Amino acid sequence: MTALAPTGGPIREETPVRLAAYLAIGSVLGGLLAGWLVADGKPLVVLGLLAAFLPVLLWKRPELGPTVLIVGGLTIEQFGYTIGARSGAATAKIPLFHGMSGLHINPADFLLVVLFSIYLIKRDTGVVRAWPRSPTASSVKWLLVAVLYGLVLGKLHHGTLRFAFTEIRPYVYLAATFYLASVLITTRSALRSVLWAIVLSVSFKAAQGLVLFMSVRHLAVRPDAVLGHEEALFFALFFLLVLSLWLFEVEGTLRKTATWLVPVVLAGDLANTRRAAWLVLGVGVLTLLAVTAAVLPRRRRAVLRILVGLVLFCSVYIPAYWNKTGGLAQPARAVRSAVAPSSERDQSSDLYRIQEDENLWFNIREGKVIGKGFGVPINYALPIEDISDIDPFIKYIPHDGVLYVLMRMGLFGAIAFWSLLGLAIVYGCRLARAVERELAVVGAVVVAMVVAYSFEGHTDQGFFYYRVAFVMGTLLGLAEAARRMLPPEGRRLRAEPAREDAR
Repeated sequence: MTALAPTGGPIREETPVRLAAYLAIGSVLGGLLAGWLVADGKPLVVLGLLAAFLPVLLWKRPELGPTVLIVGGLTIEQFGYTIGARSGAATAKIPLFHGMSGLHINPADFLLVVLFSIYLIKRDTGVVRAWPRSPTASSVKWLLVAVLYGLVLGKLHHGTLRFAFTEIRPYVYLAATFYLASVLITTRSALRSVLWAIVLSVSFKAAQGLVLFMSVRHLAVRPDAVLGHEEALFFALFFLLVLSLWLFEVEGTLRKTATWLVPVVLAGDLANTRRAAWLVLGVGVLTLLAVTAAVLPRRRRAVLRILVGLVLFCSVYIPAYWNKTGGLAQPARAVRSAVAPSSERDQSSDLYRIQEDENLWFNIREGKVIGKGFGVPINYALPIEDISDIDPFIKYIPHDGVLYVLMRMGLFGAIAFWSLLGLAIVYGCRLARAVERELAVVGAVVVAMVVAYSFEGHTDQGFFYYRVAFVMGTLLGLAEAARRMLPPEGRRLRAEPAREDAR
C-alpha cells in the first residue's frame, strides 16, 4: 500500500532522503567555510552568504526551515572557546548565536524572523499548517507569559535589562522553534529531513571532536574537554534515535547510515570527557526502554535483553575502570563521580554545586512565591568560590536550572515550564503508540529527550544554552507536526496483546 502525503499524493522516498542529506552536508560544509572566513577576519562575508542563500531556499521550501534550525543548533557553538593554548572548533567562530555590533541581536534572531515572515505570507496558501491549538501549544504560550512576567518583575527589582534579555532568550528560542516546526513540517519527507539532519550533524560534530582531541592528546596536561557542554545532550540524541529506529523496527537507509556512524559518535563522546554526557544518556536510554515496553508489548523481550546486557556489561566494566581516568573510563568516571568522586576536579565541581544550590535556595526564600525576576544578580550570601573570571554569566545563570527557574519566575513560572515538559511527555507517549512506526519513533525519542533535557538542565546549565533551546524546541515541534500528520486511521493507539514471546 502506498503511503499518502497530506495532499493526497504519494510520498516520494528517495528524493527527500537525498535532499535532506545534501542539505545537512551542505550546511556542514558551509559552516566550515563560514568558520574559515570568520577566522580570516571576514565575518561580514559569512553574513552576506547567509543573507543571500537561506531566504531563497526557505522561500522555495519552507518545510526545510526546521531542518536548518536543528542543523544550526547541533553544529554551531554559542560561545567561542579555547583548548589549552589553541582555539576550539572552527564552527565556534560562526556568528550564528553571537551578538552583532553591540545591538544584542543575533543572526539566529534574523533567521527566526525570516521563517515567521515566510509563514505569515504563506499561511493562506496551503503550503503551511494552521497555528497549533493543542495543549502543548497552549503550554508554550503560558511559558512565554511567565517569561514576560519574569522580565517585568526583574525590572521592578532593578535588574539589568542587558542580562535579562540574555536570560530569557533560550525560552523565547524554545517557543519560536516549537511553533515554526509545528507549522512548517507538513510532509513525511520534511520530517525525515530533520531526522537525517540529526544523524549527519551529530556525526560531523563527533568527527570534529576527534580531530580536536588528536591535536591535544600529546599534551602533558590535556584539556578537560574538546567540545561544548551541549554536546553531552546532542550525542545522547543521536544514540536515542538509533536505538529507537531498531526498537520500533523502522528499516531503511536512515537506520543503516546511523548504525554505521555509531562508532564515530561513541568515540567523539568519549574524547569529549564530559561526565554529564553518560548520566544524561543513561536516563534517556532507560526512559526510551520504558516507553518501548509500554507501547510495544511484543518488543518487551528485546527490551529485557537490552537491560540484562547493560547490567552484565556494567557489572564488568565499572569495576574494571573504577580507578582509571582515560577516555574509555569516562562512563565509569561519571558513575563514580556521582557516588564517590575521587579526582580533585570532580570533588571541587561537586562541592561548588552543593554550595551553589544552598545559595539558590537562599535566593528563592528571598523572592518567595513571586520570584526575583530576570536580570537581578544572584545573591551569593553563603560561602562559595567566585568563578566569575571563568564564567562571567555565573552571577546571573547558575548550573542548577531547576532551582533557577523557580528563583527567576517564581511558582507561576515553574508551573508553566514543568507543565510544558510534562505535556510533552504525555503526548509523546501517545504518539509513540501510533500505528505509523516512523511517527511513533518521533514520539518515543522526544519523551526520552525531554527527560534527558531535564537532567542536563538540573546539572549543567542545560536550560540556558541557545543551541539546546533550538534543538529541543524543534523536537517538540516535530512531535506536534507528527501528531497532526497522522491520518485518521493511523491515530488509533496500538492495542497489541502481550504475545507469548513477550512474556
